[in-house]
Amino acid sequence: MVTKMYLTAYNVAQSLVWSAALVLSVRSIVENGGSLTSVYDDAGWFVRLGQCSAVMEVLHSLLGLVRSPVLTALMQWAGRTHAIMAVIHPIESLHGTTAAALMFLAWSMSEVIRYPSYALGANIPGWLNWLRYSAFIPLYPIGGSAEIWLMYHSLPTIDARVPYTISMPNAFNAAFYYPWFLRGLLYVYPLLLLKLYLYVFVQRKKKLGADKGKKNA
Repeated sequence: MVTKMYLTAYNVAQSLVWSAALVLSVRSIVENGGSLTSVYDDAGWFVRLGQCSAVMEVLHSLLGLVRSPVLTALMQWAGRTHAIMAVIHPIESLHGTTAAALMFLAWSMSEVIRYPSYALGANIPGWLNWLRYSAFIPLYPIGGSAEIWLMYHSLPTIDARVPYTISMPNAFNAAFYYPWFLRGLLYVYPLLLLKLYLYVFVQRKKKLGADKGKKNA
């Protein structure tokens, strides 16, 4: 019972955070006459809060509080969090781009469906369950493509600043060159996104197929 109450509280809190992010994103577009250039600045704090807080979902999976595979939860959280916190947020020239706004909109629209679905659990209405396993079909590629575009266009700045780099010699006798890491990540990122995308399709078949079977019974 305590675990259920905690998970419900967590999912409600995340629902509120991502709802605020979506509302602020839409308001920014409306108030700026359809322009997407201020979406990041207007909604960024809530998006960063919601995304960084989602590390708890990796912990939930690790502790067995939820059924999600640990690796899937980790890939989802780490990919997004790295993109926004390590790459996009430190580079102000990326904030006003269309890609940043589309990423925010795709993420927030996905999460205002996902978290309420989790919070309601077995009491989820059919229409929301359908949205949970259908809205990702257009939203996931939009958000993922925006992440790739933003990381790719960060490369000149990353090359100039060389952040997060560990040079030799040091006590650990190891080196890490972040610009190379980011380039390598860009090569495998589409494959990782595809893996997660196909995983949700499998879940969609299970969940919506099960609902259809219940109706026909």
